[in-house]
Amino acid sequence: MSQHPHRTTRTARTRSRKFSGRCDSCGKSLCSCRAYQYTDESNGAITASAPFLCRDCYEQKYGVRIPTEVDAYKSRLLHTLGRYADHVGGSESDLVIRVMRLIESTD
Repeated sequence: MSQHPHRTTRTARTRSRKFSGRCDSCGKSLCSCRAYQYTDESNGAITASAPFLCRDCYEQKYGVRIPTEVDAYKSRLLHTLGRYADHVGGSESDLVIRVMRLIESTD
């Protein structure tokens, strides 16, 4: 028996669950790099017991939108084009702004 039984109880509750290779909600096969798990900064027990979910199930359960790699690329591209439009003037700036609008409107 350990000298501090209250500590063993605490670590047992905060130990992370093992990833099974599937979404816990829909059962779809997942890579560990594509599995999402809710994390609570103030309560380790909530984080430890949170299910591993695929992107769609996570977004549906927690009501958040996870940006995709395409969204991240679009935002970096728009940021770079915006900086370029600020440095150039005249008709070149108008063309860059039109291209930015086109990129924003496409999926």
